[in-house]
Amino acid sequence: MKFGIMASHQYPHDEDLRPHLDALFGTVETAAELGYDSVWTINHFLSNLATPQPVSMLGALIPRTGDMMLGTGILLMPMFHPVHIAEEFATLDQLSGGRVVLGVGAGYRDNELAAFAVDPDSRFRRLDESLRLIRSLWSGQTVNHDGEFYPLKDAQIGVRPLTPGGPPIWVGAGGKIAVRRAARLGDAWYAPGNSPNPTFLPKHLAIFDEERERLGLPTDGIERPVGLEVFCAPTTEQAVEQGMQYARREYSTYAEYPALRWQRDRFDDLVANTLLLGSPELLIERIGELRDMGFNHIIFRPGWLGMPPEMVRRSLHLFATEVFPAFR
Repeated sequence: MKFGIMASHQYPHDEDLRPHLDALFGTVETAAELGYDSVWTINHFLSNLATPQPVSMLGALIPRTGDMMLGTGILLMPMFHPVHIAEEFATLDQLSGGRVVLGVGAGYRDNELAAFAVDPDSRFRRLDESLRLIRSLWSGQTVNHDGEFYPLKDAQIGVRPLTPGGPPIWVGAGGKIAVRRAARLGDAWYAPGNSPNPTFLPKHLAIFDEERERLGLPTDGIERPVGLEVFCAPTTEQAVEQGMQYARREYSTYAEYPALRWQRDRFDDLVANTLLLGSPELLIERIGELRDMGFNHIIFRPGWLGMPPEMVRRSLHLFATEVFPAFR
């Protein structure tokens, strides 16, 4: 079982970014020292929170992360040209010594899609075409691509990736059709762990595996990541008392977007089914359930909007010392 953290670089617009980023970098360095396996950056545009961009953040994190895997969790692929991303991630693959993962999704915020003149109905076709084109470019061969959105003629990538064939591609997806797309186009499905429906994860993991098997793609020995929200304290009562106010604030901010309004309206369901605030014993039990479903890479946001860095690091330290041994 692997454990990774989200580098949740989102902050109020009226606050100085620099001390926030310094604190984040310190937290990531702490995670590397504690033996965490991966770190993930996020991507939004025109956001209600100041959100530094993910490729720049990955470049800053590479020298701070030891041998950790680094990736985007997730990059909004329809808002980028695939040639740009193929070149950027080939560069990051070289800079990181082959530690980078391209995590992508289709996006959901109307204001982001409108800003890039992306028809919402086209975003999945753009994602599909982009990933096929990126893989072709990473081959190092000359590419001729007669695509709907990104035609190319006699094109060859300027920077070849260090990893043969290019970095792994993880696809974030929620619906059944999207999970089948992830099975077809990605090396892994980056599963969202915040559905209030307790049957969501096992049902969609089965859909992913069925599609892989239908296509003759491997289901054994692959990464099976799931994104969670985790806060660890000596007792569950302490975890809830210390962490809940920050989780509620962050989810209230997300709920300002119409597509995520349910997270405000069903916050109690989120708490009951997806927010893992608890003692090491409780977290071992809950993560054991995910392991038994088939997940093998737990990625979590270790703190929420406004949470003091020292509180985040205490949680990370307790989790590493008390929870890791149960799964390694």
